[in-house]
Amino acid sequence: MHKAPKLATKLFHWASGQAQNEDLLGDLQELYEDKLESKGEFRARLFYWLEVIKLSFSYALRKRKKDRSFSNYYSGQKLNTMILNYIKISIRNIKKQKLFTGLNVFGLALGMSVALLCLAMVSDLKQFDRFHQDSEDIYRITTKLTTSGDRNHFASSPPALAELLRNSTQQITNSAVINDHFFPTIKSLGEPIQMYGYYTEPSFLELFDFKLQRGNANVIDNPRSVIITHELAEKLFNSTDVIGKTVETERDGIFEIGGVLAPFPQRTHFKFDLLANISGTNRGNNIGAAGWTDFSGNYFYFKSEASRGDLETIVSNLGQSGQAFFDLESSQASYHVQAITEINPGPNYSDRIGVIFGYDGLLYFIGVSLMVLIPACFNYINMAIANTLNRTKEIGIRKIIGSPNKFIIRQFLVETIIVCIISLLLSTVLFNLVKGEFTSMLVGAEALTFEMTPLVIIMFLGFAILTGLVTGVLPALYLARIAPISAINNRASNKKVSISGFRKGLLVFQFILSLSFMIGIGVVLRQYSHTITYDPGFAKENRIILPLESNNVAVLQNELQAINGVEDISFSSNIPGLPLNKTNYFYSDDLTDSILVREVYISEEFIDKMNLKMVWGESQLSDVQFEQVLVNEKLLSLLNNIENNPQDSLIRQLADRQVQIVGIVADYNHEPLNERIEPMVMRLNESAYNYAIIELNGVNGDATLANIEAAWNKLQPESQFQPRYLESIVAQSYDFMFTAMKIFGFLALISITISSLGLLGMVVYSTENRRKEVAIRKILGANAMTLFGNLSGMFLKLWLIALLIAIPGAYFFYDNLFVNIYNKFSGGVHFAEVFVSSLLTIIIGLSAIFWQSRRIIRINPAENLRND
Repeated sequence: MHKAPKLATKLFHWASGQAQNEDLLGDLQELYEDKLESKGEFRARLFYWLEVIKLSFSYALRKRKKDRSFSNYYSGQKLNTMILNYIKISIRNIKKQKLFTGLNVFGLALGMSVALLCLAMVSDLKQFDRFHQDSEDIYRITTKLTTSGDRNHFASSPPALAELLRNSTQQITNSAVINDHFFPTIKSLGEPIQMYGYYTEPSFLELFDFKLQRGNANVIDNPRSVIITHELAEKLFNSTDVIGKTVETERDGIFEIGGVLAPFPQRTHFKFDLLANISGTNRGNNIGAAGWTDFSGNYFYFKSEASRGDLETIVSNLGQSGQAFFDLESSQASYHVQAITEINPGPNYSDRIGVIFGYDGLLYFIGVSLMVLIPACFNYINMAIANTLNRTKEIGIRKIIGSPNKFIIRQFLVETIIVCIISLLLSTVLFNLVKGEFTSMLVGAEALTFEMTPLVIIMFLGFAILTGLVTGVLPALYLARIAPISAINNRASNKKVSISGFRKGLLVFQFILSLSFMIGIGVVLRQYSHTITYDPGFAKENRIILPLESNNVAVLQNELQAINGVEDISFSSNIPGLPLNKTNYFYSDDLTDSILVREVYISEEFIDKMNLKMVWGESQLSDVQFEQVLVNEKLLSLLNNIENNPQDSLIRQLADRQVQIVGIVADYNHEPLNERIEPMVMRLNESAYNYAIIELNGVNGDATLANIEAAWNKLQPESQFQPRYLESIVAQSYDFMFTAMKIFGFLALISITISSLGLLGMVVYSTENRRKEVAIRKILGANAMTLFGNLSGMFLKLWLIALLIAIPGAYFFYDNLFVNIYNKFSGGVHFAEVFVSSLLTIIIGLSAIFWQSRRIIRINPAENLRND
């Protein structure tokens, strides 16, 4: 008998596994012998190989392997019946292990809550600008500019290219030019309102689905007409019935309202308050070089049914017409087509328009979510493996009666998925609690909805199932590999149940994360406390702020000054302690250099009544030959100590006029502490006052306010009396720090809780495996403190490693980045908050160690040694 090819036979044995294959091999051998005699050795060997390959993937072999995987006592079950049994057994185990389940559910819910925020945000971003009709056919032109080897990609494009596209191709069915350099400041009660608008054309409302509530789109053809949003109409007039009314701006004149949009939709990258005509301005000029090279703030959107590739070719070819103008600037320009649905999320182009959520920010948020979720998942793994030390007999019995490994894996995966779904319910509650605070911290969050749509619910459920599969696979594989005899005898090898270096590293990472967040809470608390108690350099106690409507401040001052309880009155264009939005320029004598300065208009009494200190000169201002102004020390240092120069050198050029500096005010924080003290000039202009600052004597304040309100209603009956204490205004300006503190607190709570649960799981894992060791040590006379030291020594070492890494890293981060953003006058991070925060974190961790160690130590040694 001739032997068949050995390698092919070995391959068939490997493919058969435990299935019976002797009869199949016998048949193959006979066929091989026949082919050998009739066809020759080469064809016989080839035939044998082909038959082996066919049989290896045949149904007959798969059926034998499947039958072999079951016990002889197994009668077979349908898949749905098996899954139902898995669910029943899982629910029983969950009920039996209430503490274990509770810890896992809570830990996973905390980790999943941040991930749910991320999922909901991604779901929102994927819906951006899809409410426009035919949104998949709407594009914009972007510009890539290369200058001296430096590349920059702009969301804007030359207006000359837009004109060429409109005139040279029939592929574009609709289009609109937009220029976003429209920032009108609307005069109103109190401080002027800064608006954001677009210069555009009537086709804007044809191309995009921003519905008109009143009026029509063609009013934009009138250079002095605007279309405003529903929200702006309510803000200015408390009504949307405003067609024909006017709004007065500081620089752009008076506009008539010709239309009102419907309530502004969310999930769009556009952000504006009003639309104005572009043809009546120099914006979008498409003549000559300026039409190509001066394209900042100019955007061209269009609709086309042509393919993306054809549009790219058209745009690229037409763009060559303007390259000569870029050559004069030693630049190379290329143009690209971007779909409106790809803007969010999308690349972070320069000169962006509206609300943009870039890929880098989104990836950062996803990274933070995973950084919180992954430790929670590993906590479950550690605790699941620790808990299964009490379930090894169950696994052993199931294996002995014939349960294959895949059934045990399925059982524990189903159990983990059920735990994750329960965690999802709790994490959804947390998600709804924190999404409001989250959006308050996120720039552009007004465009997001975070709605629980059916799609979002499906995503959440799919995420929970996926988390369960990923989290449960490692414990399931570990349990499936336990030998039946070892499981029955409750003996898992020490090698398998040892705490690996990977898990130790993960635990150290969790400790570092917890310490960093806890130190962050300490830093934010101290910075917030420092900000509230910090002396900004001006008096803020017992002073109320009243917004002004009329400029007749002398009558108002005389009327209020006569009220009993009013000490002093001064006037200003801005509220001390809030940002200054008005700027100007001081020029050098030869007008070749300039200094950008903050500008504020004050009354003559302002310096004295606000308790500001004068470094030099007089605080009284007048307007004689030159306008007299005051400057602060910061500006003085930039003007080269002018108080030591001759008197005529105090004449300086401010914008388009010459002014005389008559005094130097000591630097004070007219702006919030997160802003540096900038060069500032104080001017006298009664028509520019927006606020009255009234100092009260602090006696019978309610009666004084009632008398002030009566006088106010008498002088300004059409204006609402809205007094606000300056101290509370300044405090409210730091609400962002309080919000940051809450966000930090939430993340710290999640991190510390997860790390504590992970520590508890590791302690359980370790101590459960050392029960007999503890019993023997107690019998030999070891006391509780010695046993506690033995059980907790490893964890204390991990804490020490985490401390050595976390403290320097957290100090560097918060001192060099965080504090400089929120409070530039605090002196940085101090030892106290680092020490107290670290101590609190260590106490929390030691509590988890002590709780489990004490439980093991108190068990009677006989209980642990009874079965040995």
